[in-house]
Amino acid sequence: MRKTTHPITASSCALTAALLLGFNGCSKSPANDGSAAAPLKPKEAASQLQQAFVSADVQVKNNANAASEALRTADYEKAIQSLQTIKARQNLTFEQGMAVHNSMVAMESKLISAMNAGDPNAKRAYELLKQSRRN
Repeated sequence: MRKTTHPITASSCALTAALLLGFNGCSKSPANDGSAAAPLKPKEAASQLQQAFVSADVQVKNNANAASEALRTADYEKAIQSLQTIKARQNLTFEQGMAVHNSMVAMESKLISAMNAGDPNAKRAYELLKQSRRN
């Protein structure tokens, strides 16, 4: 005697297996697997910025140096202005673009921490940063 499986039972098992695999894969968050990189500290971002613009033309290199120094000394409003000036250029290399991006992320992270600690200067600089992103 030959046993036959009901088509609904076979598809139900397949659907159940797919759902279990799908839910199992969704349970892991990216932060738990170590793949998300923490933002650089402002001083590290400042060093990366200087290295990326070491061979740039004089005007851009001066803006990068000004932004780097402003990051090191926590003069965030000046850093924002200098980074925006650099960012407005259309001919940045990938390395330069990443250095500018990492500097902005490091600065934003530092500003949020300082704002949470009640620093009014950080709040003002953060508002300037948000405004510069809109433009």
